[in-house]
Amino acid sequence: MVKKKYQAFNFKQFSIQQENAAMKIGTDGILLGAWADTSNSNYIIDIGTGTGVIAIMQCQKNTSALVDAVEISNEACIDAKQNIKNSPWKDRIYLHESSIQKLISNKKYDHIISNPPFFINSLSPEDIERKKARHTTHLSYVDILNFATKNLSKKGKVSVILPVEDGEKCILISNKFELWISRKCFVQPKAHKKPHRLLLEFTNEKTKVSENKLVIENKERHNYTEEYKAITKDFYTIF
Repeated sequence: MVKKKYQAFNFKQFSIQQENAAMKIGTDGILLGAWADTSNSNYIIDIGTGTGVIAIMQCQKNTSALVDAVEISNEACIDAKQNIKNSPWKDRIYLHESSIQKLISNKKYDHIISNPPFFINSLSPEDIERKKARHTTHLSYVDILNFATKNLSKKGKVSVILPVEDGEKCILISNKFELWISRKCFVQPKAHKKPHRLLLEFTNEKTKVSENKLVIENKERHNYTEEYKAITKDFYTIF
């Protein structure tokens, strides 16, 4: 069977190779990477970095942050290593081929960011690398919250993107980890469709929750809303 060729995905200030990673560039990761408020963060960790795109985005947004990028898949790490090396911020990103459960870190992170897998109750895909990337056998939002209890700085934040149902469950259990929802954004693919994703931000302290919604496209496909353009314009070359 001939392996499908994937072209590099070009952003304004960097490019992403995705020949080996099971999960390719998608809207979820780009949206989370753009939405997460890492402006005041010195130490950031991207859990399940895949191709490395979210980690690289944070370095573009924050000119001084140091980023740990964690990925369990060897194939994804091949792409991530190359993408980090080719980026303008290669000296500020450190790639770890490990599960988050086995990662040894004494750091307190100012921002923990993750686009975790979400096929919780579905059958695992046959391809083992795709299974690692998309099935919660290897990473769940519970793992991320648990990591945050030990490794989040006092004023730190946790940002994730999840399907709406999983996102609501994540909010319900977050208090057990002494984390509190601070920002919540319902993402709709189109204005007439129901939200399909939740962007969530958690902190160590109770605060007033900022809640809003984001519509990605107008009625026509690839006709993006002004609000979506505004949040991603620093990255996408089409805006």
